Amino acid sequence: MNYLPMIVVFPLIMAIIMNLLHGKERAVKYITFITAIILIILPFISQYGYYYFGGHGVVDGWVSGIAYLYNPAKQAVIVTLSLIASLVLIAGMGEKLKNNMFVTLTLMGFASVAAIVLADDIFNLYVFFEIVSIVQAGLVFLSGTEEAYKAGLRYMIIGNVAASLMLLGIAFLLASTGTLNITDMKNYLLVDNPMIYGGLLLLIVGLAYGAGLPPFHNVKADLYARAKGFISAMLQTYSKFVLVGLMLIILKLFNGLGYFASAHGVLIALGVLAMVFGVVMALLQSDYKKLLAYHAISQVGYVATGLALGTPLGIVAGIFHAINNVIYKSALFLGAYIVSCKRGSNLHKLGGLLPLMPSVAFMILCAKLAISGIPPFNGFQSKWMLAQAAMQVNMPEITIIMIIVSIGTFVSMIKAFYLIYLKPVDEKTLKEYQNKEVPKLAVFSLFVLTALCVIIGIYPDIVTNYLWDYAKELGVNYCLK
Repeated sequence: MNYLPMIVVFPLIMAIIMNLLHGKERAVKYITFITAIILIILPFISQYGYYYFGGHGVVDGWVSGIAYLYNPAKQAVIVTLSLIASLVLIAGMGEKLKNNMFVTLTLMGFASVAAIVLADDIFNLYVFFEIVSIVQAGLVFLSGTEEAYKAGLRYMIIGNVAASLMLLGIAFLLASTGTLNITDMKNYLLVDNPMIYGGLLLLIVGLAYGAGLPPFHNVKADLYARAKGFISAMLQTYSKFVLVGLMLIILKLFNGLGYFASAHGVLIALGVLAMVFGVVMALLQSDYKKLLAYHAISQVGYVATGLALGTPLGIVAGIFHAINNVIYKSALFLGAYIVSCKRGSNLHKLGGLLPLMPSVAFMILCAKLAISGIPPFNGFQSKWMLAQAAMQVNMPEITIIMIIVSIGTFVSMIKAFYLIYLKPVDEKTLKEYQNKEVPKLAVFSLFVLTALCVIIGIYPDIVTNYLWDYAKELGVNYCLK
């Protein structure tokens, strides 16, 4: 029996069930924990290959109905998504959020992003793209602040425009090829047709919105900054893997064709702009969550740049960095959540936390070194591969920009670490800190993520070995200059 559809169907069913358990707090916690465990198991018991819903399959040489494609590369992404979702669900069990909506929305978002990664049908992808956009706004609304409502509403309004443009692009591709199936569509893109150019451009608009690339970077950063810390961990994971899912489809459809020559430059430019803008804005922030939010924008730029190169090494490096990034970035957002339970997120009002939570401080320092690309952590491994990929296509300037951005990341992260944990504070403030508990479930999730930063940093092959075959299938070996 193939359990592949359960990766999408199971969390959707559990989201409905959890929404019906309002007021039954103990039952919600038990079911949430069991659900978190099952989410991690499902990617390992699903079979590789194509899955056709409703028994449609291939009819007269055309794929009929909705199709999913599962392979080792997609399994690596889904396993990481499952792990982050499970740890965030566990971390959130200590919080009382209205009407169980946190668990419900998190599961809906998980199912939607998993469907985007698996989809071999472009309209099915669009449907779940819309759902995950609404879910992200809903998760931010749970913060209950005026700023959170504004950020979520702004994201939804802009999303209506971006998603509509993306749907128009899908319509152009349908009109040009006569199919919505991605594998079939690839065979009909060889004919020179202006509508195909328009379809590709509008897909890139949707990709930029979903991932938080320019010109949508400020809207996405505001979304991360206004949510609770553990929810921000989930939001940025959704965004990174939406980017990966959409980029893999764009590469499958267009990589190596004349249509993609100009798109290479556009996507690389968007990635580089996101890298630079994110780190510059992070250096200017006095609020810790905003600092992390802009770094999330900067890191998505690395992923987009690597994938946009379109070579096997670039694709592996881009996916690998997305996986590494959601791990250490989730650790950082969970750390921000733990700190906010003590004293909020204003860096000027923090300090002196090292004696009160030395183990948390050490784990956060590891995550900060990982995002800065310091060995032996996982961030170094994927950034090194990205630099190699850029050099392989004769673009050393991208490598130089990546190094400069990493230096800026290191400076802002160490500065924040000093202000939060090392800056001296008076005895009165220290006593206020001592009277507030540290959320133990969040610390547990933080520990798991920090351990992964070290393990993957030392043994990167446990991830990259899953990525090479699909990257060679999608990638094109050529120089951009």
